[in-house]
Amino acid sequence: MATLPQFKQRQLARRSTSDIERLAKQYQSSVDALTGDYQTAFTGYQASVAEKMKPFEAQMAAYKESLLPTYEAQKVAYQAKLDDYNKVLAELEKNPVTARTERVVTGKTWYGKKQYGDVTVYDPKPIPKFTETAPELPAAPMAPEIEQFDEGEFGTKRAAAESTFKREVGERRAARVGAVSRKMTRPLLAGE
Repeated sequence: MATLPQFKQRQLARRSTSDIERLAKQYQSSVDALTGDYQTAFTGYQASVAEKMKPFEAQMAAYKESLLPTYEAQKVAYQAKLDDYNKVLAELEKNPVTARTERVVTGKTWYGKKQYGDVTVYDPKPIPKFTETAPELPAAPMAPEIEQFDEGEFGTKRAAAESTFKREVGERRAARVGAVSRKMTRPLLAGE
């Protein structure tokens, strides 16, 4: 059996792979286009999220710059008053009563005069009331609800492109296998 010239072998090799290469290039171009569309859509999504977040970020900046420092100052003042009150209570615990001396009649003498004696009377000290109320932390602004980026459309397109590519490649392979099997069963076509 004679061998084919080299240029004919190259031509046959090119012909056998050119169709699959064309399909691969077509698939790659569709994936690149889909990737570009995806990036464009995602960039738009990010821009819309940033637009929705602007008012929230402005509220958070105002919250951090004005409300939190005011709250911290109120909290420090409240803590100072509470510490002073606790000191007063500690003093009361050490010395809970005031002592005063009173002169009382203890009896009469035989000549009719009253006799006096000193009696110490202990009066409890009044407990002061703490009337200050603790400052409340102001409520932080609520972040807006941000929906997730919808990848469904792009996933469907990608799956469709992939299945089309696999189907086309499968058809080409099946056609080649069929052509080879015909050559074996039909000896007259084997010479082509």
